[in-house]
Amino acid sequence: MNTKDLDYFQQLILQKNFSKVAAFFGVTQPTITTAIKRLETEFETKLVIRDRVHNDIQITPSGEQLAIHAQVVLSELTLAHQELAHLAARQTTLGLPPIIENYYFPRIAARLQAENLLEGLQTVEGGSVWLRHALLNGQADIGLLGSIEPLAYQNLIAEEFDRKPFNIFIAKSHPLANRQKIYFSELRHEKFILFTNSFVHNTAFNKLTRRNHFRPEVVFRANDTHIIMNLVAKNVGITFLTDIVDQHRNDVVRLELLDDEQPEFISSIVYRTSHVLTPVQERVLQILRESLRLE
Repeated sequence: MNTKDLDYFQQLILQKNFSKVAAFFGVTQPTITTAIKRLETEFETKLVIRDRVHNDIQITPSGEQLAIHAQVVLSELTLAHQELAHLAARQTTLGLPPIIENYYFPRIAARLQAENLLEGLQTVEGGSVWLRHALLNGQADIGLLGSIEPLAYQNLIAEEFDRKPFNIFIAKSHPLANRQKIYFSELRHEKFILFTNSFVHNTAFNKLTRRNHFRPEVVFRANDTHIIMNLVAKNVGITFLTDIVDQHRNDVVRLELLDDEQPEFISSIVYRTSHVLTPVQERVLQILRESLRLE
């Protein structure tokens, strides 16, 4: 079987038009028609029904079933290409959320540099939710991810190395700045500045708002901790962050939460179960474990 035929078929499912699919791939329409016929011969079933009057197609039940498998096959092929490219390049791609990068990575980088491994390391930054997908689709080899529950995925190995509480950060000029601790329910009328949705902080935050039965007023979202803290310092709003965030500021105050059974920020080393690590990547993983005191 030509896997390119599956590519054409998957796009035909989306476009439902042979001419558009041909234009998408820069080939002739007969090329697409021939590819679909090859698949129908291969599987001995009709996959699509063409309506030449309305220039439209219908996907048969067999076609819908094949589309599910085609997506899996093509995803695995893409992953294989990316993994083999990383192996050939002798490169390690490490996924890092900004807060974890700022807090933990300096001690890791020092060890990598001492063993001449830092140059061969490429980092990918993003929220933990986005980075989890990046690991699954081969954009990253290893990641340091945050979560509020221990990570348990069939295709990922997770090695937990730390747990930290979440705190509230407010401007020094805020009326609550003289408090050291606070219940989350007391914040129902506050304006919030939060991370974008690719960050696990939002999962913990939403859990607390549901438990306390209020819909928060979120005035701004950002990907960068420094932007969030600068806005908090200007009293634009308050924020909800794990306490590993940089606290060396005299214009922002940290409040501990008094709530029972609070979510925790769990940090883990994560990598794919199917990924064959190179000797260099194995050593990087070992340094991560040692630097983060897993061993």
